[in-house]
Amino acid sequence: MNALHGKKRDDALDAARGVSLIAMIAYHIVFDLSYFGFIQFDPFFRYLAYPIAGSFIFIAGISLSIKAQSIGLQADYRASVSPFISRGIKILGIAAGITIGTWIYPHEGFIVFGILHLIGISTILAILFLPLGRWNILPAGMIILIWLIFFPLNGSAYLIPLGIYPPGFYTLDYEPLIPWFSLILVGIAAGSVWYSGKRIKQRENRIVKLLAVPGRNSLIIYLIHQPIIIGFLFLIREAGIW
Repeated sequence: MNALHGKKRDDALDAARGVSLIAMIAYHIVFDLSYFGFIQFDPFFRYLAYPIAGSFIFIAGISLSIKAQSIGLQADYRASVSPFISRGIKILGIAAGITIGTWIYPHEGFIVFGILHLIGISTILAILFLPLGRWNILPAGMIILIWLIFFPLNGSAYLIPLGIYPPGFYTLDYEPLIPWFSLILVGIAAGSVWYSGKRIKQRENRIVKLLAVPGRNSLIIYLIHQPIIIGFLFLIREAGIW
């Protein structure tokens, strides 16, 4: 991989993340309205969560590729992997907080292995795959093939991160390594092609720049948006407005 020139973020990638973030917030507003009994929606609506989550995971893979190129991963492999380990552990720590928080409330369906758990572990696992660059499309295809042939599978709760879970398992958010890690790998492959040896350019388009703002702050927005939505709905219900 050639190192990317410059340290600036790509506005277009941040804008794409911003669009995904807006779609996620819109989905959660409708989901929460239904969850608390304000409205009813068609069960098919839940399937919209998959492409929204998929877009975040794919973009995370691209970001990992950009990071690897920017620090010259192959030049000093042992020293350069520490940012990925540190980042992965940080995200997993936040994910553990979400598990504890959702176990307290609403408890039923608390998040055991959601999107942040996936991205945290994937950030560390990616160390093994980043040198493959565009060829990550091959292990990604193998994961999808395994998923299509053998899954769903029931098993021990300890295997939940792999996509194997006990009968009756229920959670509000679930993105296991099989098949979702394949999207991380596809993102790495895409990033190695789209950004290889290129200078990241800042976009002048105002809409792109505007959407890039939430995209650059996606983690904090992800963490606070649900408590804000739920708190607002709770106040509405307690006040008898709806």
